[in-house]
Amino acid sequence: MSTVNCKGFIISVVMAILLGGCISEPQTVEPLEVKITDTAFSFEGNEENGHQLMTYDITMSHSEGMTINVDSVEPLIAGWIEERIVEHDILELETLKDNLLRIKGTVLFDSSELSKKEMQELASQDESVQGILFRTVAGASYQAVKIGSKTELIEIGD
Repeated sequence: MSTVNCKGFIISVVMAILLGGCISEPQTVEPLEVKITDTAFSFEGNEENGHQLMTYDITMSHSEGMTINVDSVEPLIAGWIEERIVEHDILELETLKDNLLRIKGTVLFDSSELSKKEMQELASQDESVQGILFRTVAGASYQAVKIGSKTELIEIGD
């Protein structure tokens, strides 16, 4: 074998090794999933001040690969309430076992321009507590919306 052929052979072997090292098994990425497992809310009126107090309790499960920044968690409130908010307090934010997150709070909103009947109609047309807004520790923003018995996860752009 000549020196030129030997160098060509060595270069071919080295290239084959380098290319072989670049080929790796594709890694499977666990899909991000959330499920709002429980929502409860109630209204308590304060007729004298024209305000209505809504309390809520939401429980959400999430896939193991999703790490939620608990400081970013907010309930997704119906628009007819959201536009009238006077005060919103998250009273309890608890990380439970098995990737469960529970959020409890109150929303005080101005109901002075709404009758009880109008509020009941609005609440029957549009769920008062619709889901949860949150950010992962990786920085991605999502809203988890409960639609019937299913939860839809929507990534929100910046």
